Amino acid sequence: MKFEQRYYARKRYRLVLSLLVSLYFMFLLLGILGLLILNAEHLNNYFKEQLTITVYFADGTPRKSIKLVEKELKTDTLVKEVIFISKEKAAERARAILGEDFITVLGENPLQDNLEIHLHGRFVTDGIIENFKKRLLQNPRVEDVVYEKTILSVLNRNVKKISTVLLIFSLILLLIIYFTVRNTVRLSVYNRRYVIKTMQLVGAPEGFILRPYVWTYGGLGLLAGGGAALTIWAAAWKLHTLFPAFELIMQKEEFYFLLGGLVVAGFLLSLVTGYLAAKSILRMNPDDIHY
Repeated sequence: MKFEQRYYARKRYRLVLSLLVSLYFMFLLLGILGLLILNAEHLNNYFKEQLTITVYFADGTPRKSIKLVEKELKTDTLVKEVIFISKEKAAERARAILGEDFITVLGENPLQDNLEIHLHGRFVTDGIIENFKKRLLQNPRVEDVVYEKTILSVLNRNVKKISTVLLIFSLILLLIIYFTVRNTVRLSVYNRRYVIKTMQLVGAPEGFILRPYVWTYGGLGLLAGGGAALTIWAAAWKLHTLFPAFELIMQKEEFYFLLGGLVVAGFLLSLVTGYLAAKSILRMNPDDIHY
């Protein structure tokens, strides 16, 4: 008798553990999906802000005049960052890239003082940048304004493709996760159909029968959702040391709403699914539980 009790106890333990692991991975996948959706625009802006617009000044332009332009640009709502690059610093960069001192060969430094500008990501579009360029060229001391048009075009095109693919993938994955969680819980409850039906036949109240299943599966969902949220938080915390963009993501309120939503979704989805699955067995004809 004790052997049989231990056997069934181990079997129930394995079933519960298997269900918990399945729910955990489902909600982890759901959390990763939510993270991608919430931060798609943020990451898009982050990469757009890496585009550099370089303003070259005519030879002989006093650095005081360049500093005035720099100061004016820093107050511009389009601009995120302005960096002054002197001709000497530009020469050091060129020397590091070329691996030789070209100034010695030429006898002089042909490079120019310039400003490197980074715009806020939401303003990095072809039209806005062209208008911004024309405005800068109105200054008689500005000789040229350049940026990588090819990179901008490729970036905008790829962002549109990624957004479309991500939206389609999200809808498909949400359906898969929903049906997987529902079927996993229903299968687990169905394995207990004889116990549920026996309790009903001996006159146990419906609420008494349903209560342990509802709270058991609700608790498992709570653990699975909480575990998934904790895993995503730990992964984001680790990744922010490698990628600065993740540090900005962790500072957003939406990130913590997502983690809280995973816990709530895990609890409610498992609780409701467990309730409906047990309820469906109560409605079954006693003869049908064998099939």
